[in-house]
Amino acid sequence: MPNYEGLLAETVTYARDGGDLIKAYMARPLGSGPYPGVIVVHHMPG
Repeated sequence: MPNYEGLLAETVTYARDGGDLIKAYMARPLGSGPYPGVIVVHHMPG
């Protein structure tokens, strides 16, 4: 994943209940916060 000045963007993996692995895109500022946050959850078909 590309990194831009002041930003770290990466793909992270979470284990869900039942052991399946879920990949997610995470981007965050590199500096100290506090910063607001946004979580987006979409339905499977998109």
